[in-house]
Amino acid sequence: MLSFTQNDDREAAMLGAQTAFAVATALTLVAPMAQAEDATFWKNVGDWEISIDPTISDGCYAVATWNGGTVLRIGRNPQEDNFYFLIGNDKWASLQPDEPYDIEIQFGSRAPWDVSANGLQFNPGETVYLHAQSTKMDFIREFQRALSMKISYNDNEIDNLKLTGSRRAWDEVENCQRQVAARGPGSASDPFATGGSGSGKSKRATDDPFASN
Repeated sequence: MLSFTQNDDREAAMLGAQTAFAVATALTLVAPMAQAEDATFWKNVGDWEISIDPTISDGCYAVATWNGGTVLRIGRNPQEDNFYFLIGNDKWASLQPDEPYDIEIQFGSRAPWDVSANGLQFNPGETVYLHAQSTKMDFIREFQRALSMKISYNDNEIDNLKLTGSRRAWDEVENCQRQVAARGPGSASDPFATGGSGSGKSKRATDDPFASN
């Protein structure tokens, strides 16, 4: 099972692995930007790029990159009525596709979330991302309010991302999703609807925390 569980024992949402993998294989990302090949650009919001992925029912998402190489993509899957995130770094070369990884995510000083993720690779030789999904919107609300996002594995911090503009970024994901839904299926492929270019973010370098000792 892929799950989001907060350490203060609040009830978490859990999704079946079969459903999770069906969604995962539908995502078509290009390393290292976690950007869908056929994605339609929506707009830039600060350091975040908002786009529409037609391979997951025209789901809108936000993606940002930090100087250390970490990429975070977080978005909506309208067909499953949930959200997902992908996080990866080329330095985490020991991550294996289809393998489970129990990670911990903490927003600021809030109670950490225990997240059961899976390694996700789209083509041999490309970056393997940590992928998880849930309906637990408290996670999104904390993401929007927080100034930092700490990721840990085996009780070791592997990155601590400075979050800038995450509230506005997710608000725009939701706005994008509402407008896409109103326009109807397939509207994201209209090249005259939107246009522009993306942007990035900055932070620190990390080693591969998933390598065997």
